[in-house]
Amino acid sequence: MARQTTLKVYGSAAVLVALLASHARVQAQTLNELIAGAKKEGELSFVAGPTTFGGRQAFADLQGIFNKKFGLNARLNLTAGPSMPAMAARIITEAKAGRKSSTDVHLGPPATHAELHNEKLLERVNYSNIFPWVTKEMEILPGDTVLVYTSLQGILYNSKLLSKDKAPKTYEDLVDPKLSQSWAGKLAIPPYSSWLVELSLFWGEKKVLDYLRKLLPLSAGQVRYGEIEERVSSGEFLVMANSGSAVESMWEWQGKGAPLVGITASDPVLTSYFQLGVPKNSAHPNLAKLFVAFMASPEAQRVVENYEQRSSHLVAGTRMANYVKQNRLKLQSASELIASYHEGKGLEFRAELTNMLKQ
Repeated sequence: MARQTTLKVYGSAAVLVALLASHARVQAQTLNELIAGAKKEGELSFVAGPTTFGGRQAFADLQGIFNKKFGLNARLNLTAGPSMPAMAARIITEAKAGRKSSTDVHLGPPATHAELHNEKLLERVNYSNIFPWVTKEMEILPGDTVLVYTSLQGILYNSKLLSKDKAPKTYEDLVDPKLSQSWAGKLAIPPYSSWLVELSLFWGEKKVLDYLRKLLPLSAGQVRYGEIEERVSSGEFLVMANSGSAVESMWEWQGKGAPLVGITASDPVLTSYFQLGVPKNSAHPNLAKLFVAFMASPEAQRVVENYEQRSSHLVAGTRMANYVKQNRLKLQSASELIASYHEGKGLEFRAELTNMLKQ
């Protein structure tokens, strides 16, 4: 009960208010001031995964639209780099050493931005006041970050080898004795605890621990996100217990003719909110702020959706916005996720899950 009470505190308004009040005031800049500053900077450096937003070809398209939108002649440079958590750690290390950040913007989920926020290393910008297409709801961490794409977590399965009537529809189905015999020994699970931690925000910690104890014996192995789609499509595994981007993976792989189906397996849906923010030690802060807001614009969203099947559910007309609306999905609370990561509690629970996954 004590653990569940702690989790309820995670999502409380008091935690979020205290979190935001601890930060410096938002910078009072205008769009014209940002553009004038950006003209002096000339280029933006973005260190991220090589396929981010669709990779180099997508960045060439984004650069043209970006410059036209703001009347600039800037270069947008994508450099292949480490994972999102590792990139956040690098920004912190560079700042503590008094160096400029190697990336002008950081892309990541609430967990990595929590680290940067707690170190007071994110520029405070009133995005929703400066840019007419940015709404307050898009500022997942108000004044710090803007949502650029929404990933819906869930189960993946091979529809050629597992019929719809026998396939799991919820996370609970995965451990149902009447159903699980169909995928026992052919089930993959991710080697991460994060999805289980997030599931505990509405299940409670005890239920999650009991669930994992039942899930592990059914598993044929642990597979990382990004590596599982092909292995489920080929039939090596029938089911993946959780994918960080189940819906987008389904769209991508079905487009290749693969029998891959993604199921949002909980209500509310486990949701990853990928955001952009500007490190305070950015070398090109004006271009960076313009770029953060730009990536939430309908024009930029169309490019990313075309190359990477990703988009924001808060930008009208995107595939993700339409999917969420048509399926009447309730997404996991962004403010609850923010509060849970920034509060920093539940470390013992996370460690327990991690140890169970390693056994």
